[in-house]
Amino acid sequence: MLIIAMATLTNSHVAAEQNSLGIELIVPTAAEGSTDQLARLIAAGLTRKGFGDVRVNNMPGRSGTFAASHVATSAPDGRTLLVATPSSHGIASAFQGKMPYEPVASFTPIIRFAAAPYLLVIKPEGIETLAQFVDMARSAQGKWRYSSTGIGGPHHLIAELYFQSVGLSVHHVPAKGGAAALDKVKDGSVEVMLPAAILALPGIKRGELKALAVTGSQRLKSLPDVPTFAELGTPVNVVSWYGLMGPAGMPDAQAKQLSSAIQEILNEPNVDAKLIELGIDKTADVGTAFSAVISSEVTRWTALVNGLGISSSEMTADK
Repeated sequence: MLIIAMATLTNSHVAAEQNSLGIELIVPTAAEGSTDQLARLIAAGLTRKGFGDVRVNNMPGRSGTFAASHVATSAPDGRTLLVATPSSHGIASAFQGKMPYEPVASFTPIIRFAAAPYLLVIKPEGIETLAQFVDMARSAQGKWRYSSTGIGGPHHLIAELYFQSVGLSVHHVPAKGGAAALDKVKDGSVEVMLPAAILALPGIKRGELKALAVTGSQRLKSLPDVPTFAELGTPVNVVSWYGLMGPAGMPDAQAKQLSSAIQEILNEPNVDAKLIELGIDKTADVGTAFSAVISSEVTRWTALVNGLGISSSEMTADK
C-alpha cells in the first residue's frame, strides 16, 4: 500500500509539474480561420482547467503537414500538441503518398472533439435558392469564381465535388487562409465559397453572407432555415473535424487526462452555447477510436482526390 501511495504521489507531482510548464497548441492554419477559432476556445479552457499557460502557435503550410511534422518530432511530454484536421490527417496523404510522418503511428491520438459541416455561401443580394444559383452559374459559362484556402484543402475539394456533381464549371481563386477567402466573397472578387460553418457563420449573422445549403445529414441549429444538400437532391456528406494529438509515445494517463478535460470544457454551458453559435457538433472519439477515424479519412480523401483528378503538384492549401 505504501508503494502504491508513493507512486500515486509521484505521478501527481509529475502531472502538476508538467501542467505548470504549460502547453504549446500547434494550429496548422493561419490565424482567424475556423481551426484557429476553435483552437483558441480549447486553449482558454485548458488554461482554466489548470494546464498552465496554453499558447496557440499558428504554423500554416503544406496543407497542415508543416505543423503536423513539427509535433510528430517533438518530445512526447504533453507540452507540444497538434490540432489535427482532415487536411493534416487525410487529405495530405491523398496528395503526397510518401509523407514526412505516419498519420496514425507518428502520433498519440487524444480526442477528436468536434465536427462541423460546410456551407455554400454567396453575397446576400440577388440569389435566393441553390437551384437559382446553379442556373445562374451555368449561364455564366465558366466565368464565375469560387475561393478556397488553397489547392488541396477541404474547401477546394468539397467545392469541386459539388460543382462537378451538378455539371458546373467554376474558376478556382485560392486565398491565404479562411478569413481572406471569405473576404473575396464579401467584396465580390468571387461569387461563391464552401467554407466550414464555424468560419462562415459570423459573416452570415452580420448579413455579409448568405448560406444556400449545408453539407451533412441535418440542418444546423443556428441556421434552421438553410436546407441540406441532400434535401435539395444532391447529397454532400463530407464534414470538417477537429482533434487533439500529441507525438507518439505520450503516457496513456496524460492523454486520458487531456481528453477528459476537453470533454468537460466543451460541456461548460458558455462553451456549449458558443459551439452551437459556430455550427459545431461535439464528438468524443478517444484514443483508438480517433485512430480509426483517421484511417478511414485517409481512405475517403484518397478516393475523392483520385476521382476528381486533381494534381498533387498543385497542392498549396491551408485551411
